[in-house]
Amino acid sequence: MYSAQKELEQLKQVYQQQEIPHGIKNEMIKRYSLEEQRFNQRVKRKKQVKGLILSFAIIAMMFSSIFFNNQIRSFAEDLPLIGPVVKLILGKTLSDEAIEIRVPQISTKDKENNQTIAGLNKKYFREGQENFEKAKVQYQDFKTNHFQVTGDYQKLLDDPRFLVIERKMTQTAADSYTEKRYDTIDKKSGVVLSLPLLFKDDQYLSVLTNEVKEQMQKNSKENPDQYYWTDDDFKDGLIKKTPLVTKDTSFYINKNHELVLVYDQFSIAPGYMGTPTFVIPKEVTRSLLASPDYLND
Repeated sequence: MYSAQKELEQLKQVYQQQEIPHGIKNEMIKRYSLEEQRFNQRVKRKKQVKGLILSFAIIAMMFSSIFFNNQIRSFAEDLPLIGPVVKLILGKTLSDEAIEIRVPQISTKDKENNQTIAGLNKKYFREGQENFEKAKVQYQDFKTNHFQVTGDYQKLLDDPRFLVIERKMTQTAADSYTEKRYDTIDKKSGVVLSLPLLFKDDQYLSVLTNEVKEQMQKNSKENPDQYYWTDDDFKDGLIKKTPLVTKDTSFYINKNHELVLVYDQFSIAPGYMGTPTFVIPKEVTRSLLASPDYLND
C-alpha cells in the first residue's frame, strides 16, 4: 500500500545523491523561507498538525536536494509543484496563416502565489512561442497550401495520484511529423517526475532497454507491419542510431499507474508507425524504483 511517509524516506536517499545546479540554490532558499512562513501560519489555524508536518517535511526535503537531473534545461522544467493542481485550461493561442498553437496553462486556487506553477506555465508559453517562431520560418521556406503546423495539449490522466499533461506538435507538408512531450505530476508528493527521480540507480537504463527490445521483437513477430529500425537501417548513415532509453526519454504514467515510454516519430521506426509507445509492466519496474510500492494503487 502507498505510504507518503515511507516514500519520503526512500526518495530522500535518491535526492541526496544529486547536486543542486549552480544558480538555483538562492531561489530555493527563498522558496523554503516562504513555505516555512506559510507552514507556521497554517499550524496556528489548524489542528491537524500531523498532516501539516508531513507536508512541511516534503518541502524541506525538496529544498535540500530536489534537483535530481544534471541535464536541467530550465529552472521551471524540473521544479517541484507545491499545492494541489486543479485543472488544465487554454492559456493562449498563437496563430498566423497556416500555424495554430494552443498553449496550456495549469490553474490552481493559489496560482498567483505558487512560484512553481507560475514557472511551469512560463515554460509552456516559452515552449509554444519557440515552436511558433520556428514554424513561421519553416512556412516561409515551404510557402505551399499543404503546409500546416498545429500545437495542442490534453490531460492524459487526472486521478488522486497523478496529473499527466501531453503537449503535441504536428507539422504537415508533403508528409507529417509529430512530436509529443509530457509532464507527469505527483499530486501527493508534489513533484514533476523524471526517470532519475523514479528509480534508485542507473540500472533501469539497461533493464528498460531490454524490455523495449523484447516488446519490439514481439510486436514485429505478431504483426509484420510493425517494423522498427535494425542495424541494417543504420549502415548507410541516413538514420542515426540512438540509445533506446536515456535519462531524458519521454514518458508518462498511465491510468493503471504503469510507466509508458514514448518515442518521437521516425526515431526508432518508419514514419507510418507514428510515435511508438511501450507500456512497462510493474513487475519489471518494481524492484528498480526508489520506492518499490510507488506505482501501486
